Amino acid sequence: MHNPEHFDRTEPAACHDGGVVGRGRSVLVVEDDRLTLGLLAEILTQSGFVVGAAATAAAARRMWDQMDPDAVVLDVDLGPGVNGFDLADAFLARRPELAVLFLSNLPDARFAGRSAASLPQAAGYVRKDRLSDPQALVTALDAVLRGLAAQTPRDDRDPARPLAGLSRTQIEVLRMVAMGLSNQQIAAERGTTTRAVHNVIARAMAAIGAVDSEEGSARVIAAREFIRAAGLPEST
Repeated sequence: MHNPEHFDRTEPAACHDGGVVGRGRSVLVVEDDRLTLGLLAEILTQSGFVVGAAATAAAARRMWDQMDPDAVVLDVDLGPGVNGFDLADAFLARRPELAVLFLSNLPDARFAGRSAASLPQAAGYVRKDRLSDPQALVTALDAVLRGLAAQTPRDDRDPARPLAGLSRTQIEVLRMVAMGLSNQQIAAERGTTTRAVHNVIARAMAAIGAVDSEEGSARVIAAREFIRAAGLPEST
């Protein structure tokens, strides 16, 4: 198992054609779940990549300075504070040609308070539930490194992803409802009125076909749908 802040240069596995997928290219993997981090690093190492592993944003910055990677594989949700999108922005500011692959349980960037347009244009985005097939990670990373836009996965653009039809505002309000905030608290946080919050929730419920005339029931449904799509939200 890989330890955080660790390089691995073990002998790679060969491809069916005698080549090696990674070809010695270097990749920094950032994932706050240490078991998942070890598994990701192992998959990439066995595919011929030189891997640096980091479990926190601070460790990732230190590892970046040590290895100057060709690519970064970033978990979006790294716990309170800096997330994977923030790290990508910081790394790309230093090296615009860096290849970036996001991994997440979140359906898309709106669930982390970002718009799709704010993400790096050439980045890949893979839902973690696809990683039961290790080859999905290797193939996605290789496509991003090669700049193959047609082969780069963007699961955050999948029209069948959870809550795809909601606006960023609706997603944000549902996130606050799932956190347990009242309509009054949400209105204060967003600088709007409780009536406006009520209407956002109502439109979101109508969009997902879960209309309920009772305010309390609508809030329960809103919280349930958000948690089902993205898990329990953390306070910011």
